Amino acid sequence: MIAFFVLIFAPFCMGLLPAMAMPGEGSRGEKGQGKEREGKRRPSVYICPTAVYLSGLLLSLAAFQIFAVPVILLKVWGFPLIVKGYSLFLFLGAAAGLAAGYSILLGYIERAKRLFSDKRRPSVETCLYWALAVGLVLFQIYMAYTRAFFDGDDAYYVVQSVIAQQSDVLYRVLPYTGLSTSLDIRHALAPLPLWEAYIAEVTGIHPAIIAHSVLPLVLIPATYLLYFRIGAKLFRADGRKTALFLILVSLLQIFGNTSIYTNATFFLMRTWQGKSLLCNLVLLSEVWILLNLWEGQKNGKGKESQAGWWLVLCASHTTAALCTTMGAFLAGLLVAVTGLVWAVREKRPALLIPLAACCIPCIVYLLLFVVLG
Repeated sequence: MIAFFVLIFAPFCMGLLPAMAMPGEGSRGEKGQGKEREGKRRPSVYICPTAVYLSGLLLSLAAFQIFAVPVILLKVWGFPLIVKGYSLFLFLGAAAGLAAGYSILLGYIERAKRLFSDKRRPSVETCLYWALAVGLVLFQIYMAYTRAFFDGDDAYYVVQSVIAQQSDVLYRVLPYTGLSTSLDIRHALAPLPLWEAYIAEVTGIHPAIIAHSVLPLVLIPATYLLYFRIGAKLFRADGRKTALFLILVSLLQIFGNTSIYTNATFFLMRTWQGKSLLCNLVLLSEVWILLNLWEGQKNGKGKESQAGWWLVLCASHTTAALCTTMGAFLAGLLVAVTGLVWAVREKRPALLIPLAACCIPCIVYLLLFVVLG
């Protein structure tokens, strides 16, 4: 139950906060209904629950990075402070999200009522496509959970989690030898193993089990939720095409183990590692966020309606720094190149200003690495 609160419930509730500043989706997922209901007053806001959860997951991971790095730099035995402070943050963030996001929750209730009363049903072919897509995702989760194996990086990253949980020491012990050392600044600025140690501490599950068995149950579905959101955006919420898109992605991942360095290998066999989380979740989330921002600007929606997406983009950059030190550079580079193309295409140089502001977390952590390294 604690793992469910930390990994599912609290992120979803926190995702309601930025969702309040996102444009409502209305009935966009159903063909023809947008025009039929055009002009009618919508009493509540509807934001897809998958978008809310993904936004909250990025916010929760970014918050851990912001809270953990100062503690690592200033306190040698600071792990208990991280556990207490971050637990308090998750509780307050979940409570604030539930209090502020009541209109979105009402939208879910109304949406459920409309779905039950709607006599139209998807075709058999579409249902089969979705059944196959969901089955492939469940197959990957099952294999990742039941075929967990030792990886060479366990000797460093998992041991860092164990050291933090058992001795409260933060990056001042060499995992290979157990001897004391100076602060390992390269890894200290990307404390994803401490996040795994935190989950292990509050749940009572060993860090190795958290890394190899628990996190794949969360991170693999979260990654496919991102693919689902991107597919729905690219194919204009066409359910059949989105399902085919997910099937294609699943096949590429399942049969992508052509070497130990491929994206698919890291996704299914090293799901818990920072470099895998960066490439498969964080950078993918930035593509999703940029698609939503571009659509909002193209449709002429005001800056206020896009504030939630800008906040989530900033959180995504911070999460990239949590995964690996190089992540801060790669995330900033992705947004810089995309923003430059976007500004030139739309002939709006002003777009570079908010995009640059969202890269401030990346710049801060890169400067820390240069100064302290």
